[in-house]
This record gives sequence, C-alpha cells and structure tokens, in this order.
Amino acid sequence: MVWLASQRLLAGVRGGMLSLVLLWTSFLPSAFAEMITAEGVVAITGENMAIFREKAIDDALRRAVEQAVGTLISSDTMTNNYQVVHEKILAQTSGYVKNYQVVKEERVGQEFRVTVLADVGRENLQRSLEALGLLHEFKEKPKVMVVMVEKVSGLYGTTGWETVGQAESTLVEKLLAAGFTVVDPQQVKANVPIDKALRMLEGDLKAAAVAGLQHNAQVVITGQAISKFAGPKLLGTNMQSIQASVIAKALRTDDARLIGTRSAQAAKAHIDEMQGGVLAIQEAGREVADGLIGDIVNTWKREVYGRSQQITLIIAGLSSYRHLTAIKKFLESDLQGVKAVHQRSFTQNLAELALDYAGKSSLIADELVNKKFSGFRLEPTNVTPNRLDLQVVLER
Repeated sequence: MVWLASQRLLAGVRGGMLSLVLLWTSFLPSAFAEMITAEGVVAITGENMAIFREKAIDDALRRAVEQAVGTLISSDTMTNNYQVVHEKILAQTSGYVKNYQVVKEERVGQEFRVTVLADVGRENLQRSLEALGLLHEFKEKPKVMVVMVEKVSGLYGTTGWETVGQAESTLVEKLLAAGFTVVDPQQVKANVPIDKALRMLEGDLKAAAVAGLQHNAQVVITGQAISKFAGPKLLGTNMQSIQASVIAKALRTDDARLIGTRSAQAAKAHIDEMQGGVLAIQEAGREVADGLIGDIVNTWKREVYGRSQQITLIIAGLSSYRHLTAIKKFLESDLQGVKAVHQRSFTQNLAELALDYAGKSSLIADELVNKKFSGFRLEPTNVTPNRLDLQVVLER
C-alpha cells in the first residue's frame, strides 16, 4: 500500500512538472514577439464581476500593444498620428497579441484591475504600421530626387539624347504611388545640366549628393536609360524589335552612402521605333523602380525597427587630439542610445566619427550643444538625419 501510494504521488509530481513545462514552452516568445507587462483598469458599475474582468483584460491588452508600438516609433510620431494608430491598431489587439497570462487581478474600491503578461507580435505590428504609411513619418518625411539621362532610338535609325523622359516619369510615378515625397522633376531639369547628370551616373556619388542637398532631397536616384534596335524588321511586317536597358542607383545625400543599385532590360515590338523604345523603357523602368523602392524601404526599416542607425559626425576645429578623446568618451559612456563609436579619421584638426545610434541625429546635437567640455564646447553647424557637423569653440 505504501509503495502504491508513493508511485501515485510520483506520477502526480511528474504530471504536474510536465504541465508546467508545456505551459512554459507554449508561452515562449517568438523571434518577432515582445513580452510586455501591462495593467488594465475598468470602473465597476454593476454586479457581474466576470464582465468587468474581461473588460479590464481587454484594456490591459490594448495597453500592451500600445507599449509595443512605442518601442517601434518615436513619441512624437505616436502623438502626431495617435488617432490613426488607435483606430487601425490599438482598437484591434487580437491580431497582435499571440497569447497572454493574467498574473494579477483584484478589486480596488469601484475599480477592477488586471495585470497581464502579453506576447505581442512585433512583426505584425511592423507590417501594420508600414501599411499606414508611417515609415515616412519615422524617417521625418525625406524627399527623393530623380535624375535620369535617356538615350532613345531616333527617327529613321538616328540616335541621340532625347527629352522623352520615360524612365524618369516611370520612377517618379512609382515613388509617388508608394507614398514618397518627390522633388519636382521640372525644377531638377532646370538646375542639373546633362553633363553633371552623366558624372553622377559614372559614379560621382559626391556630385549626386551635392545636387540632392541643393534641392533639399535626402535621397537621390540617378541613372541612365537606353533603347536600341534588337534586329531587323519582323518577317512579313513593318514591326521592329526595340530593346531597352535601364540602370539606376539610390544614395543618401548627407553622407553619400549608396543604398542600392538596380538594372533591368525589356523588349517591345512596334511599328514606330521611338514609341517602341518608350514602351520598353517604361517596362524596364518599373522593374528598376520596384527594386530601388524595396532597397530604400528595407534600409529605413533596419534603421527604425532595428533601433540603430549609423550617423556620421564631422568635428572641425580640434586643436588637440585630447579634445577628440574627451568627445569620444562622452559619446561612449554618457550619451544614451550610442551602441558603438568608430573613429574613421583625424587629419589637420578635422575628425570623422561613425556612431551606431538608436535615435535621431538631432538628439545628439541637443546633447552635445549643452555639454561643457574642459576648455571647449561644440556648436552644431549642420544637422541632417544621417550626418552631424560640429565646430569646436575654445573657451577662454
């Protein structure tokens, strides 16, 4: 009898441990989930406590999702877009909370309070926020400038630099449809001559960056589109095959960093060589536009949702390397959000640093302008999303 009782007890313990293991493993967060503790509160206005308990749980889950949204976007963006976020996301918590556990519940006076541990799906939130077009808000609504040089088959077989502009208009159309703010193409044409556009295409990223900054653009897309004959007329017809090739690249203007390069080809049969070339360029241009838009968006997503981006600091007027050492020490030790500081160069009193930073460059400027270093201070002279220029001012 004693042996039988002990076996039953052991089986019960094993069963309880198995239940705990199963409960624990079922509540493990996924790679794209976030465990959040939140409290929900509801006023008690009747006798049915079950109803108020459910309402308090719903309130707690909504607050959990709101906290998760807060880890993805800035407080300013949340405030400016609260109505949209509330209606589209916070009011529909079921699509984002994978599971939850009530860890505490109690009645306090005329309120019912519930604390939950919720498993919030970060990936689903990202998709929803992107669908609302808020990624542009997170990046402070950057402008995009498009400069495309186009060479098409001319009338009767001649070739030349034409003004059809099909590649450019296709790219602009795609960008606008994706929610981007685009610099007026006519304004760009009036200020960017073809020789400068060709230099940009040939790899002069600095020239492209300067041209973009002149038009207050944070991203520049530059490239070339060419159409040409792909062979003789089709047998028994006046139709001829025209082949087009489009190549373009996107870069950031404040630090001249390349975002992506895309190319595409397309062929069209048409009785008019000019129109056939236009149609072929249009088709290839759409493919290039889709690829570059994906590259830009993925870059922004890594910076926004990865909570870290690389920001370039240019510090001029350093009279001593000790000054640079003091600045680096402050950035590494005292500035919240800095994950790493990389020194790229120090030449003739000019230093370049690269910061892995979870935040906006303007926040770094705010901190540095108020920091009192020994014998000097820093004055921001240029602040853009990915670059911060600083001037050392000696204190007497």
